[in-house]
Amino acid sequence: MNSKLHKMASVVAALFLVGTLFQTFVGDATARSNRDNRLQGTWRVQITPTNCQTGAAQPPFPTLLSFHRGGTLTEVIGSPAFSAGQRSTGLGVWSHTRGNAYRGVWEGQMLFDSPAPGVFKRGVQRIVQDYEVYGDQLTITSTGQFVDMSGNVYASTCASGTGTRFEDAAEDED
Repeated sequence: MNSKLHKMASVVAALFLVGTLFQTFVGDATARSNRDNRLQGTWRVQITPTNCQTGAAQPPFPTLLSFHRGGTLTEVIGSPAFSAGQRSTGLGVWSHTRGNAYRGVWEGQMLFDSPAPGVFKRGVQRIVQDYEVYGDQLTITSTGQFVDMSGNVYASTCASGTGTRFEDAAEDED
C-alpha cells in the first residue's frame, strides 16, 4: 500500500511540475495584452478613498500591487486605518478586459476586530479594481466590501488611485 501511495504522490508531483513549467514558458494569454500598455509587473500606487455617496476624498495612502504572469496578483496595503497586523496581504486575480484596460479582484483577511468597537471586524476585505494603463502610468477605480465571519457585508468602500510602474533604477543607468 505504501508503494501505491508513493507512486500516486510521484505522479501528482510530476503533473504539477509539468503544469508549472508549461505555465512559465507559455503563460496565460488572458493576463497579457499585445500592446505596450501592459499591466504585468509591480506598481507603486497612491489610493484615495472616497465617500461612496458624496464622493468626498479622504487622506490617501500607499499600496504596492504586483500583477503576475498567469493572472494572479499580490497587494500590500499601507492604510493607516488598520492596526498593525490587522489585515493580511491581499491575494487575487487579474485579467485583460480590452485595449489598455484591466480588472483585478482580491481579498485581504481581517485577522482581528479593531480596538474601537464596530470599525473593522474579523473577516475579509474584498476589493474590485479597474485599471487603465498608459505606458508606465496607471489610473484606478475601486470598490470594496468588508465582510464579517458570518458572511454579512457591514461596510462598502470606494476609491480612486494612480500608480507608477516599479522599475529597477540600475536599468536606467545602462
